[in-house]
Amino acid sequence: MFYCLINKELNNQSAKVRISGPDAYTYLQGQFSQDLNAPIGGSAYGLWLNQKGKALADSTVLRCAEKEFLILSTGVAPAELRARLEAYLIADEVELADESATAVPLVLIGDGCGALLAGLLAVSPGPGRYVEAAGAVVHPGRYSTQENYVAWLRPESVAQWRDWLARAGVSEAGVATVERERILAGIPAVPRDIGPNDLPNEGGLDAVAISYTKGCFLGQEVMARLKNLGQVRRRLHQVRGTGVAPASGTPFFQGERRIGELRSTVRDGDGWIGLAMLGLVGLDAAAPLAVGAPDGTRAEILPHG
Repeated sequence: MFYCLINKELNNQSAKVRISGPDAYTYLQGQFSQDLNAPIGGSAYGLWLNQKGKALADSTVLRCAEKEFLILSTGVAPAELRARLEAYLIADEVELADESATAVPLVLIGDGCGALLAGLLAVSPGPGRYVEAAGAVVHPGRYSTQENYVAWLRPESVAQWRDWLARAGVSEAGVATVERERILAGIPAVPRDIGPNDLPNEGGLDAVAISYTKGCFLGQEVMARLKNLGQVRRRLHQVRGTGVAPASGTPFFQGERRIGELRSTVRDGDGWIGLAMLGLVGLDAAAPLAVGAPDGTRAEILPHG
């Protein structure tokens, strides 16, 4: 089990925005890809799409009150999230309050961390739920196949949490350790792995971040059409290579044909692992990839599951 104060190394690419007012629920329902019709205390992971169904950012949205929500994201700068939230506000009676400057996200990963949190907080967050206690807002995370949670700490609570976790035998890790967990689990980061030029379905996010029953939201028509038609032409894959990790955006080839590109990567032993967007037409998943050029060093595509 380990934890990481993630925004120490991610240039503050994390946002916490509170939205409230008479129209808060109806406005968010028309913008967010996931259904927010949950009881107070509910937690929902979803996406902010554009009209073409492409993924601009992701968030976990917490229902704090009937007409008040907290929007949390560890992959987007506060100004970018605010801009997305404000882009379609016309006559809606809502208020936005940016609380990002006083929010420090901490990721806790490892089987048994839910029970540990229950001991610290006297109540445990569970699937689709969040808790607020001990100077933090805590919700289920998306960083690992193991149990994992994100605790959004107030700055004055950070030292106390670090002391609690140290006394519980939980070690502190860097962002690279969290990235390795995420990539090994095949969990896309938005917008690094699935972004403004990609459909959620290309990274499997349609299964966890899209509601097909809530009614209209921005990008919903594209999502419905994809669900009916089925296949996408590209898909995010786990890949592995030796030597120095290539840069994000490095192309991959099979033969003379460019088959895709690297999105995320992290060191792993004496090599690297990553997530790559690969075209499915003509792809031989059992054959090696050439990195950077048709005669480049070789990488392998890891089997799904």
